[in-house]
Amino acid sequence: MLTRAVLCAACALAVTATPAHATFPGHNGKIVFTHYEDPEDESTTDIYTVSPDGRHLRNLTPDSPTSDDFASWSPDGRMIAFWSTRTVPSNPIVPALGRSDQEIFVMNADGSGLRQVTYNSFDDGGPDWSPSGDRLVLHRWLDNDSQADLFTVRLNGTGERRLTHTVGVVDNYAVWSPDGRELVFNRADNEHEYDLYTIRPDGSHQRALLETPANESSADWSPDGQRLAFTTDAAMIGGDWHIYVMRRNGSSPPTRLTTTTAYNPVWSPDGRKLVFNYDQLFTMRPDGSRQRAVLPVFFDGHHPDWQTVPKHERAEDDD
Repeated sequence: MLTRAVLCAACALAVTATPAHATFPGHNGKIVFTHYEDPEDESTTDIYTVSPDGRHLRNLTPDSPTSDDFASWSPDGRMIAFWSTRTVPSNPIVPALGRSDQEIFVMNADGSGLRQVTYNSFDDGGPDWSPSGDRLVLHRWLDNDSQADLFTVRLNGTGERRLTHTVGVVDNYAVWSPDGRELVFNRADNEHEYDLYTIRPDGSHQRALLETPANESSADWSPDGQRLAFTTDAAMIGGDWHIYVMRRNGSSPPTRLTTTTAYNPVWSPDGRKLVFNYDQLFTMRPDGSRQRAVLPVFFDGHHPDWQTVPKHERAEDDD
């Protein structure tokens, strides 16, 4: 049986190389990311924002003593979707889990206006926004964690639509293309290997984008929708993960950008940079050059996403 424990051991994906988010075109805003308040205890995480030049570091979820993770900016940069195991009246503690259920929440860009989107007895994760900003795609762990399927839902929790239904297969961390025509997602088969697949928002036209003996994960669309950045252990299967870039149509081989371990690449809204993490946040150009840490001192950071600021508004300070 393909459990999440097995997947973690086989692919080392649960904390490191899982999610990415669609980047919509515009000016560069703030970077949102997950910070482990205790690196030895991944059950206590908060969501932070920071300017690309390392200033204005802010904790958006200091009220929650549990896990808030995998934050995703809305297309207009005004809201953030994320999953949380926080205990609230609408999300009580589940005795069998010893914690509250993992559900999807949204909040304003400053952490205010928190509201719950999903309500069920399963763990939901990996939220990402549609280009229109009216729906979220997410994955839901089913069948004793041996199966995860993709769903979309409106922000008020209605209109839920199931996109995949494959017994014993894990489909997770879907990312909507900027043009809204398809989503790219991770699929793990019974051999515990992750590959990249695409699917239309109605669940049709599932196809393998990258299906190799290596693991591929964490794909993110460039703002123009023509390229995908992703992570893979293709350089040495079972070894370090690196960031690659490929054309959307797969017309040329992927290009490797990093020479040291790196995870979770996300494009800047102007398409001129990528942010990624390896224990802390870094940025680089799309050709892999000018790699530099976002913060001047070490600060644990994971699962970044880059805010889009509408073109008529002022961009964040950048380097």
